[in-house]
Amino acid sequence: MKSTSDASGKDLKPVRLLDVVLSWPMDDVLKENLYKDKVHKIPETFKSPTDYKNYFIPLLFEETRADLSSSFTGVSRAPFCEIKKVVSTRQLKLPKAQNQFKQFHHRLQLKSTIDSGDGGNYEPGSGDLIAFTNIRPKSLDDLNTLKSPYHIAYVVGAKNQLSHTISVHSSKCMKVDIENDFWNNNQQKLYAVYLINMTTNIRISNALNLRPEGEHLNIIKSVLGPQLISGENCQNCLSEENSQASFIEENMIIRSQKLNECQQDAVLSSVDMMNCNHADIKLIWGPPGTGKTKTVACLLFSLLTSKTRTLTCAPTNTAVLQVAIRLHGLVMDSLEHDRYGLGDIVLFGNSKRMKLSSHPGLEDIFLDNRVENLMQCFDPNTGWKTNLRSMIRLLKSMEELSKKKKRKEVSSYRWRFGEQTKKLKFLMQTLYTHMPKSCISLEAVKKMLQALDLLKSIEISMRQVKFKSNKDGSIAAYFQTLYVRRDECLSILFSLSRTVSIPKFDEGGNTRVEVGDFCLSNACLILCTASSSVKMHYSAMVKPVEFLVIDEAAQLKECESTIPLQLTGLRHCILIGDERQLPALVKSKIADKCEFGRSMFERLVILGYKRHMLNVQYRMHPSISLFPCKEFYDEKLFDAPVVREESYNKLFLKREMYGPYSFINIAKGKEKHGQGQSLKNMVEVAVISEIIKSLNKEFMRTKKKVSIGIISPYNAQVSEIQEKVKQYTWASNSGFSVNVRSVDGFQGGEEDIIIISTVRSNGSGNVGFLSNRQRTNVAITRARYCLWILGNASTLINSDSVWRNVVLDAKRRGCFHNVLDDKKLAQAVDYVLFEQKLLEEPESPFMKLSLGGNSEAAIT
Repeated sequence: MKSTSDASGKDLKPVRLLDVVLSWPMDDVLKENLYKDKVHKIPETFKSPTDYKNYFIPLLFEETRADLSSSFTGVSRAPFCEIKKVVSTRQLKLPKAQNQFKQFHHRLQLKSTIDSGDGGNYEPGSGDLIAFTNIRPKSLDDLNTLKSPYHIAYVVGAKNQLSHTISVHSSKCMKVDIENDFWNNNQQKLYAVYLINMTTNIRISNALNLRPEGEHLNIIKSVLGPQLISGENCQNCLSEENSQASFIEENMIIRSQKLNECQQDAVLSSVDMMNCNHADIKLIWGPPGTGKTKTVACLLFSLLTSKTRTLTCAPTNTAVLQVAIRLHGLVMDSLEHDRYGLGDIVLFGNSKRMKLSSHPGLEDIFLDNRVENLMQCFDPNTGWKTNLRSMIRLLKSMEELSKKKKRKEVSSYRWRFGEQTKKLKFLMQTLYTHMPKSCISLEAVKKMLQALDLLKSIEISMRQVKFKSNKDGSIAAYFQTLYVRRDECLSILFSLSRTVSIPKFDEGGNTRVEVGDFCLSNACLILCTASSSVKMHYSAMVKPVEFLVIDEAAQLKECESTIPLQLTGLRHCILIGDERQLPALVKSKIADKCEFGRSMFERLVILGYKRHMLNVQYRMHPSISLFPCKEFYDEKLFDAPVVREESYNKLFLKREMYGPYSFINIAKGKEKHGQGQSLKNMVEVAVISEIIKSLNKEFMRTKKKVSIGIISPYNAQVSEIQEKVKQYTWASNSGFSVNVRSVDGFQGGEEDIIIISTVRSNGSGNVGFLSNRQRTNVAITRARYCLWILGNASTLINSDSVWRNVVLDAKRRGCFHNVLDDKKLAQAVDYVLFEQKLLEEPESPFMKLSLGGNSEAAIT
């Protein structure tokens, strides 16, 4: 390997990504070759941790530049808001390593959306990179004018909802601009325009700049060079006695989950890694539909049972959520005492992106919700201890109340007792739901549940017993029957006051942060995105995380995986993914050529690292799985019994063209440029629209539920299809859903019917990035019952790509059909072709003859 100053093994001088980005002039951002001579192709092996990070850092800078440059092209459509005034400005003191940079902190007041008129409704969020302009930008040039020179800033915190202010860092002093009457001119407006969010890239940069030594690099060191261990458990570390004992216990748990043989083996061998003394990484290969999420959830459930501190990560909030949903279901089925045990599981991330409100129950493990509830319990003035004492006093005063003669006093007591019971019930449920099991004993929880039953019984009795006075006017008899339960309840509450310990926090500290750290440091299972796992580096861990599980690992840039992989104390890692599906998205062509988007999973596979394959698929009808199994998985992927059953053979339209698997040839389609460089094919759009109409008509007749996914590699085509079928995507008909997305947007998804629009239609066989095998694999493995592929067979066959094999395979199997064989589809094709001809040649003799000379009216 050719060495350079940037990839020679010498430690690069740490430079913060943010400092560099803020210092770039616009010309540098737009300069495609800015980092060309500073980046190098990422090798398959590395000499040292320093060598490892030195390859990634320059590429991270280049990828950030390309992402920012790309955002400029869409600046006219970018979210924006109006800035009311600059509240304050001060220069920041940067570390010595950043002495070459100047940076300023500004507090800006935003104009409220109510008063702003055309001021936009964008709310800058933490990590956003924004541009300042004095006009709403309509083009790139508007970001850099004489009156408003190029000026960007980084948002360091969310908007203060009360003062409508945000805090930002920038390399320019806005105070000077105010004094020069530039930013504060009453005749001039100031806008903040969203460009990109830098949170993930900054976290990666910080992770790569950690000191390249110490115990926290055990895992990374194990995958640097060719001395890789096999990925199998080390037999030298497994004593026969320990291995056998753990195997029996784990096997009982895992068998109860009804996993298939390959899933069971994957889970058992992964859990057995805990008996190894050295750092190790294991790969689990999960092709489409093989129950990967179920396997991950069962693995985590086993680790929870064995009390192994584990961090689970994925590239996106959505991917993390899918694992959390499955795990939550397993755990809830196993709990014996209400929700006791959920405190050992913590999920954190962006609740909006996770759509947490759509998944009842998950709030019990979500960190923000947990912190909010526990803060109420831990409050020294209004929390658990205060309310427990109040209930004890109230129960004791029951005897005094029985001597009262006034009905009103008894009613007041009932009301106070009911309110206090509600408060105590909330606090008890919060404690045994959200406190880790290591901080609250099962015995205490049983007593809480007993106390709640007794309090409920006492409350019901007080409501049901009628008010009766005896001879002397007292109502002692009213309460006499409650004393036995009252005394039993008091005994339990006294016991709880002695045995349930509440953590104490510094009065001057940030209680919310401290409670969050308490939850993270004591939990057994923690789930989050790889990027947000940076939070774990700053939490005071009582016990280190030993085990790391990364789901969808093949979609994660290797440099992003270094964030969780550098946790202190980490010894074992499981990477679960499929490198034959789409990798992480890379904006920079230079970075892409340097393998910046390649995952650690894929690199280890290239090196020959052993993978444990999940080889039974439960999603696709055998007619659909046949081609991808042969083309992408070397015929090692098998159909589960459930997809081979007759009941899995569902036909939604009667014609042969609409069987489980079809290639529908559209020879007369035309590819055209839509938005930007993206392509569209309006003939294919029309055909898809007609198919959706037929499916909807059949649904209205039968009322059989059906979900339809429409996939295209081109965003322009996705937009055209969405517009054409929007009446169905917006329809309120329950049971009929239409989802239109790009291939990248559909990774991980599945529907009953998938319709693929390949778009490309030309005489040269040019299919561009459609030829990508990973993209093709994702597209054709999303369907459960029916997969219908639309395309120009001639173009695809001549492409010498994987799509040639798709068409030829369909012909061999008798699944090849011509669109003109269907009368309605043929009419739709003819109509679009006529419409296009009319727009292209409205004054041609043929058109004038066809339209009776009134071509302008026809166009209108």
